[in-house]
Amino acid sequence: MIRGMEAPAEQQSPTATRRVQGMLIQVLEDADALVYALVGVVFLAGAFGMLGYSVAVFPANLRDTGFALAIVTLVNNLLLVMIIMEVLRTVLSYLQERGTSLQPFLFIAAISATRRILAIGAQMTVAGQTLSPDRFREAMIDLAANAGAILAIAAALYLLARRPLDSEKPD
Repeated sequence: MIRGMEAPAEQQSPTATRRVQGMLIQVLEDADALVYALVGVVFLAGAFGMLGYSVAVFPANLRDTGFALAIVTLVNNLLLVMIIMEVLRTVLSYLQERGTSLQPFLFIAAISATRRILAIGAQMTVAGQTLSPDRFREAMIDLAANAGAILAIAAALYLLARRPLDSEKPD
């Protein structure tokens, strides 16, 4: 056909396509928000469940393993609850702002590394004198790696805090 003499249906096609595309994007964004909200509810239920479990098993751990290991186990379990809550906070942040940030993941990583250090310490306490030299060396390497990770995460958090905000950038 000659340019400019297209049929009316062909002229409306780009507008109709944009309208369908806009509706499809909105449906997908709503579905995305719904899935994130459901994941958030499951995380919250998991955090409550782990918190309840931690408190419920503490007396039995106290009786079976002694005060020191029972406290280490309780702190380890509570750190897991904190990790779950930090992930939930990330989900909420995504739902509110439609974007994510690096900072919550760094907090989660720091808590996870701390939790691993506590677990290694508890395992070494339980093993006591029966710990082989090879296992001791592996535990020390694991502790050093987690301590290094915590230092790297702290440095990253420091650098993120010093970063100028977009609104403070000169024009």
